Amino acid sequence: MSGASFGTKVAAVVVAAGASRRMSGIKQLLPWKDTTMLGYVIEQLKTAGATDVFVVLGAHQEEILQKIDATDIIIIHNNNWARGMGTSIARTIKYFRENQLEFDGLLIAACDQPLIKLDHYKKLINSCINRERIIVSSFENGRGIPVVFDKAYFDKLSVLTEDVGAKSVVKNHLDRLIQIDAPEAAIDLDTKERYELYYHKQGLVQP
Repeated sequence: MSGASFGTKVAAVVVAAGASRRMSGIKQLLPWKDTTMLGYVIEQLKTAGATDVFVVLGAHQEEILQKIDATDIIIIHNNNWARGMGTSIARTIKYFRENQLEFDGLLIAACDQPLIKLDHYKKLINSCINRERIIVSSFENGRGIPVVFDKAYFDKLSVLTEDVGAKSVVKNHLDRLIQIDAPEAAIDLDTKERYELYYHKQGLVQP
């Protein structure tokens, strides 16, 4: 996998450790195109040019590992997954340090956003060339993930504990934001009804 422009090394992590209690099944493994929701996001990040792709798992880890293609990705287990997304982000940074991995930035993605376009992931990765910047996905009345953090924020990410993920880091550094428009980033397929709606809109066969 190739890195970003100018030799910048951007890792990507898919935060997929939750129990998907709002779904009738395991959200990460719901069908999407010719794979699963998690598998599709992994493929997009590989194609987009992330230096390495990591996946943080927690709940249902054994079932998920049996169903996804783990080729060329690195699985990280989060024992504290029940405490929320922030712990998965912190675990990722700690994994980098435990294994002496050096990256210029980290792209954080979610497994329930399969509507994010490949081109948007490429833009996020290739925008990570300005030191101490945070590159967020923006949409009407909001902003959020996917998001890229420059390595200058890794210390702050490593101590996250809240379910709101890295929103506190973004909020405290609004003057360092780069916003890239992505209307589809407003849509999380985190309920059965929403998943079925967009699955049908994509012209896919109803599961």
